[in-house]
Amino acid sequence: MSRLTARIMAIMLFPLAIFLVGLLSLDQYRTTLIQSEFVALERQGFTLARSLALAEAERDRRVARRQLSPETMTHLIPLVGLGSSLRARVFQPNGSLLADTARQSGFQPNVDIRRHRDKSWRRKIRNNLNDMVAAASGWFSPFDELPAYVERRRQRASQYAEVIAALSGEPRRALRIDRDGNLMLSVAVPVQDVRLVRGALMVSIGGGKIEQELANVNIVFLQLFVGVLLVTLGLSLYLARSITTPISRLAAAADKLRQSADMSSRLQRLPHRNDEIGQLSDSLIDLTDELQKRIQATAAFAADVAHEIKNPLSSLRSATETFSRAKTAAQKKQLLNVILQDVQRLDRLITDISQASRVDTEIIGQDRDPVDFAGLIDNFIQMRSQTHSQYQLRYEHPPLPVMVRINESRMVQVIDNVLSNAISFSPKGSMVQFILTADPIRKRAVLEILDDGPGIPDTKLETVFDRFYTERPSGEGFGEHSGLGLSIARQIVDAHNGQLTAENRPEGGACFRLVLLLES
Repeated sequence: MSRLTARIMAIMLFPLAIFLVGLLSLDQYRTTLIQSEFVALERQGFTLARSLALAEAERDRRVARRQLSPETMTHLIPLVGLGSSLRARVFQPNGSLLADTARQSGFQPNVDIRRHRDKSWRRKIRNNLNDMVAAASGWFSPFDELPAYVERRRQRASQYAEVIAALSGEPRRALRIDRDGNLMLSVAVPVQDVRLVRGALMVSIGGGKIEQELANVNIVFLQLFVGVLLVTLGLSLYLARSITTPISRLAAAADKLRQSADMSSRLQRLPHRNDEIGQLSDSLIDLTDELQKRIQATAAFAADVAHEIKNPLSSLRSATETFSRAKTAAQKKQLLNVILQDVQRLDRLITDISQASRVDTEIIGQDRDPVDFAGLIDNFIQMRSQTHSQYQLRYEHPPLPVMVRINESRMVQVIDNVLSNAISFSPKGSMVQFILTADPIRKRAVLEILDDGPGIPDTKLETVFDRFYTERPSGEGFGEHSGLGLSIARQIVDAHNGQLTAENRPEGGACFRLVLLLES
């Protein structure tokens, strides 16, 4: 069992544990039963006392005796009922015991006579459960602190506080516990004629009925608890498995993918998962796919860098080896120029490669602020018009600001790289046009940079954005460009969730289209 499964089951079983504790501490229900039993017992006691008082009054109308006569006690057993679980005792005002239905009915008060029943295995299990529940309930019950019921052979009123109170004219209740741990309820009421107290009647009954009813309630609730416990355990295991099993599968698949040498392998999607775990699976798959793409791109980038750096290094090596064999100063000067050009080319390559490798990290780490794109291009053209004075830079834009959320310095780099590419292919004195339009319906800004150069071969419209692609004009020296300008530009635009594409103009020349999202 995993830790997550154990936590889920513990959380779901915690309310059941509280329910079990409440089940074992049914004090309020037991108190209610005891109070109800006391009310019934007291009602019976008053009825018996009144009957005894009337019988004594009928027997002797002329003399108002202070005490009860033994002849009147002959009515006690018929009034109580032979074989009844109710026990009645009558005490004289001097405290002596006058009558006891338990002794007069011929059995001892502490002897429990019941019909023998053949106990089946179900009844045995039920009794054992009753005993266990009763024992567990005793841990939470305050009734184990009750005074013990002790019955002496010679009983007197002084042994029972409730009888002493009844002889004073006040009824009183008492709750005790016998030697077997059962409750013993007793009520003492005065036997009086008008205001003359002739004695005290004490009626008592064992708490077996209450305990049996509580045991029945406990068994019912215990059965309910066991049923709910089994259902809860089943649901907990189902919930835990529905959570932990797919997560374990994802973890195992990710570990297997980590150890695999095949970079084309992918995480398997979880079948029929439309919940948060399915979303987690999709996110992990997309994450691993993106990581694999980046790893493959890094590997390809490293291979391209090694290839591009190898060419000037080979040229440097050849020039330095030839330099020792040069005989004239002109040959040595020519070799030195080759060496200088190769060093400059290496410096340019390393600078552009370093810049290309930092583009993603810098864009992700920097904030993007809302910028007026129209004003940004206007300022850029004003600065570049002085640098490229041999070309005409023309700008068309909407009258209202065009707000986009971009990294300003990086977007200037994009426009500068595209402009440099356009100027390198355009004849001197030609025009480079910047046309900015805003599309509020599609929520995008579109910048078109048009030149008057020879255009781009139709098969190379996407290739021009590849790293180290350098198809330069015939009059330009070899190695003057690294072939990373347009690649870096597209990389920056992609990081802004934009688009940078190239196409040919019908009237001649190339058109580079930059699309960015408008600030909402």
